[in-house]
Amino acid sequence: MTSRGSRIAALGAAGLIAALAAPAQAQDKPTGFYVRGDVSAAFSTQADTQDDNCGGGAPYFGCGTTLDSSAGSSLGFSIGGGYRFLPFFRADATLGYRPMFGLDGTVTRPGTIDRPFDADVTSLNGMINGYLDIAGLMPGRLGILQPYVMAGIGLAHNDISDINSRHPTSTAPETLPDGGNLSFAWTLGVGTGIDMGKGIVIDVGYKYLDLGEFKSDAGNACTATGCRYVDSISGGLTVHEFSAGLRYHF
Repeated sequence: MTSRGSRIAALGAAGLIAALAAPAQAQDKPTGFYVRGDVSAAFSTQADTQDDNCGGGAPYFGCGTTLDSSAGSSLGFSIGGGYRFLPFFRADATLGYRPMFGLDGTVTRPGTIDRPFDADVTSLNGMINGYLDIAGLMPGRLGILQPYVMAGIGLAHNDISDINSRHPTSTAPETLPDGGNLSFAWTLGVGTGIDMGKGIVIDVGYKYLDLGEFKSDAGNACTATGCRYVDSISGGLTVHEFSAGLRYHF
């Protein structure tokens, strides 16, 4: 390589190092406020729908049944604000909404035909989250990447509505009472920020999120020919969630 070529290569390498180092310097701010917004895709695990009291006076499913159910998937949206207390630790408060879960299940009772049921489930939750930022423990070594592990606790208000159950020999659904429930929620996750400079960070991550229970009210379950009183049913809402968003650090 000619001396001129060596100088060009050296200048190019210096420019690349400077480009990577500039965002890294931005993350080294010891403290500071930030705001964030995220979109996500949430995929539920088994919903474990069941009678709250299968041996009570008016259970819907009854004891001795096997229930297989899942809440499906939903888009999610969240906003929040936080503060970096140390180069390696920050915390934020977020408000999240997941409006599109679709409960889908099957009731199996020995000696009878399986009976399907479905419902809409939505969840609104508020969380307090803490983050261990690995880049803050290794200043200048990870360039624009800011990997982290996180944990959070909070409350979730889960609503179940449009609950329908169908006997296989009938085309007329039986509708159950809607319901809402406030539950403890918690989460664990991992992810990384990608520092774009000037306080802007792209954030991508995964988390396991337990949103607690959804629960119908006790009341009348009705078909086209009449109604009967039934006790409440409930299930669990836990999800695997993949998110992408933006943070702005002041």
